[in-house]
Amino acid sequence: MFNPSELLELAWKQQSLSEEQLKELISRVQQILVTEPNVISVPIPAQICGSLRGKFKDVLNLFKLGDSFEQSNYIFLGDYIDGMQSLEVITLIYLYKLLYPTKIYLLRGNHESRSMSQSYGFYDQCLKYYQNHSIWTTFMESFDYMPIAAIAGEQIYCVHGGLSPKCPLIDDVRQINRAVEITACEALADCIWSDPTIQENIQYFQPSKQGAGQEYGPKAVFEFNSSNNIKFIAMSRQLVHEGYQWFFDKTCVQIWSCPDFKYRFKNSASIMKIDNQFNCNIFQYTTIDKQSE
Repeated sequence: MFNPSELLELAWKQQSLSEEQLKELISRVQQILVTEPNVISVPIPAQICGSLRGKFKDVLNLFKLGDSFEQSNYIFLGDYIDGMQSLEVITLIYLYKLLYPTKIYLLRGNHESRSMSQSYGFYDQCLKYYQNHSIWTTFMESFDYMPIAAIAGEQIYCVHGGLSPKCPLIDDVRQINRAVEITACEALADCIWSDPTIQENIQYFQPSKQGAGQEYGPKAVFEFNSSNNIKFIAMSRQLVHEGYQWFFDKTCVQIWSCPDFKYRFKNSASIMKIDNQFNCNIFQYTTIDKQSE
């Protein structure tokens, strides 16, 4: 029998699901993701969580530090995988999504793709645990349906990477065909791969040197926020040492929720909590996982 609550207890103990159980979980979560729009409206109070990058013990700690699902919604900004415990992390996150589908929202990060997950470890973990690549393939199909963005309290635009010159309006993001590999759609790749830059010569957009996405400057952010009645943008594509970093007079913020990234960067992590009065508080924390690679 497939019992999500019992499986969640196992997941918290870092016990693996059988291949049959995991495929059933992915299928059920994908059915939920398919029904969600490209841009989700999320009521406050809400918590915004950044990249997790497969550090299981620190993800458990994030849920302990955060408010309960009865008290607050959760918005995750993507990059759940491609760390040492990627399968454990994405299994836990999917179980929560299945149990609390209207309380936790999973945006797509650039690692939720075939090319990145083959290069950074998730494919190999699936192969090691289950002795075949069908679990990886099933996960990839579900990742294709993850929403692109969310709007918290109608004022905070949440997205993994940021802005696209092809999408000056949030309504443009709503029109993207998201059910593809990320780099197959330029506008989708921009939303997921782009980064803010403090280079003074870039005020709007410049194609990124990484081969996908854009570097975007303050004028691009100011105009996007003004046109869409947005207070600020929250994204999570880049590691920041303090766990968060504001840009451009607090019109966008990088939130990173993977402390001591790769067990060697010694960085802090953070989550942002937004209450009913729209007070936005950033909570920093450090790793509880002292394992070394």
